[in-house]
Amino acid sequence: MTNPERNHAVSALPSGAVVHTWTAGSSRGSVVLQHGFGEYAERYVEQHARLVPRLLEAGYDVWALDLWGHGRSPGRRAVTSVRLAVADHLAVRRKAAAGGRPVILAGHSLGGLISACSASASPAELCGVVLMSPALPAPEPDLTRRALGAVAAFAPGLPIPRHRRPVSELSRLASVGERAAADPLMFDGQVPVLLAATALDEAARLTAGQRTWRLPALLVHGTADTYADPANARAFMDGIAAEDTRIQLFPGAFHELLNDLCADEVLDLVVAWMDAHLPGQP
Repeated sequence: MTNPERNHAVSALPSGAVVHTWTAGSSRGSVVLQHGFGEYAERYVEQHARLVPRLLEAGYDVWALDLWGHGRSPGRRAVTSVRLAVADHLAVRRKAAAGGRPVILAGHSLGGLISACSASASPAELCGVVLMSPALPAPEPDLTRRALGAVAAFAPGLPIPRHRRPVSELSRLASVGERAAADPLMFDGQVPVLLAATALDEAARLTAGQRTWRLPALLVHGTADTYADPANARAFMDGIAAEDTRIQLFPGAFHELLNDLCADEVLDLVVAWMDAHLPGQP
């Protein structure tokens, strides 16, 4: 069994954001894994159904960015520009694709939005995209987005006056919320206005590019998710032009599918889908 601690390296992008790399013994390709709001990349080693070790065992190198203000990256906690995050994600992808290596994107929650925006901006050299409970906001009027942007320019860390869902709604397993609440690296506050404003701007660009999206895509989502609306994610998938898409909803499941009762089923589905979309597979 591959040891994720022994095969783990940490580096930094020019922006200062930290990148984690886990290297498989015999690599078939790379997965660029993007965490969600308030969490961090290393959480996918021991939690989220041990996704990183599973990918290593399946022969994938894993590249994972700690968003600015998250995990080991610098910055005020959770005060993140999604625009910067997409640029950093593209930089990580270039590293992951070095030498012509096939690359698959996987993103959870806010990481799903970032992964989708990255793929839409530059689909070249990608084999597919896995969106896990992606936080795809509903479209907002231009006036609303401009107003939020103006506030963000002067007070980026100002909390959006909207109650954040409790950690107990991350999973149907009470232990998941308890562990998240006790984790000092987890952020359990309100969404800062900088993140909200830039998320809406990037989502608008993503929607504008739906009809040019040709990449294979897998969406997995829980029907009882209170953090990210599955209807918005489904609307996005229904609007893209790709022929190779799959939508898998998990009845009653909460936000963190890989930490929920259906974790094993979701994990098997995600890895099998990735395997099927490597070059040379039917």
